[in-house]
Amino acid sequence: MDNKHLFSHKVGVVIIGRNEAVRLQSTLQAVLMIGVPLIYVDSQSKDNSVELAQNLGIEVLTLSEEKPVNASRARNEGARALISKFPQLSYIQFLDGDTILNAEWLDAAFIHMESNPSVGFVCGQLREKDRDENIYRRLCDMEWRWEATKEAEPCRLGGMGVMRLSAYDASGGYDESLIAGADPELYARLANANWVLHVLKEAMGIHDSGMQSFQQWWIRNLKSGFGFANGQATGAWGRERRSATLWGGIIPLSLIMMTIVVNSWALLLLLVYPLNVYRIWLSPAKKEFSQNDRWLYASACMASKVSQFMGIVKYYWRNYMKQTASVIQYK
Repeated sequence: MDNKHLFSHKVGVVIIGRNEAVRLQSTLQAVLMIGVPLIYVDSQSKDNSVELAQNLGIEVLTLSEEKPVNASRARNEGARALISKFPQLSYIQFLDGDTILNAEWLDAAFIHMESNPSVGFVCGQLREKDRDENIYRRLCDMEWRWEATKEAEPCRLGGMGVMRLSAYDASGGYDESLIAGADPELYARLANANWVLHVLKEAMGIHDSGMQSFQQWWIRNLKSGFGFANGQATGAWGRERRSATLWGGIIPLSLIMMTIVVNSWALLLLLVYPLNVYRIWLSPAKKEFSQNDRWLYASACMASKVSQFMGIVKYYWRNYMKQTASVIQYK
């Protein structure tokens, strides 16, 4: 039996988006070509995203304003709506509106999950569109390069991939109170419930971050730091949270105090930063890339610690002030 025919009634796709009209049409059309159950969930876009999807004949679910709007809620409501309409589904591919799904990906994911009943979530390789247009897109492309593994760490995975519905239902879905870091939080719960997380070598899709400026890159890393703090309750992102706190907060603040209290020679301790950049460059991380790309990656890893630490501070400040968390958008 043809694999595509075999999985077409078992795999559905939930696409979420907010103001992604520039990229959304290509995303929707790629899934339409595959021919699987599909729903688009719009998070109150101000552009013509909803009209664009409707004109393609795609069912659209627009999130109401009665509850906070975020990716977690969009994925949950999309999954519930799709399952209600197609109760025979066994798997759902969660996809962002800025990513074009590879035509062969669902074949590979379906066959893998059917052959491995303990796998709760599986993702493949993403590539960044126009990765050489600027350093920010290049950094995204390197970030997407995950090592194929059958023992994936929850905090290492992004929000796109195929979820087994029995695992999703048992977990209770995404935590809608989280505006960042909700994906690894859910994956951590899946892992704690003995579901396995796999990363395949097959290409999953082409991502379009739209990153053009340092400000966008900064806000994106601030959002990551916010997610690190979000994950503390479940133990997710522990290493990343400690690293951002040390390199982005404790060391810089300590150096400032030492410079004021002791003398300016304390600034020599700033050499720990280029030394750590060199350590990252020497590590096995991103070995498949050129030396220049690895220097860029290592330097960005260190530079991002400050914005990530600010994201952590933002999270705790909002909690302390009992402020309602709003979506952090870098686009």
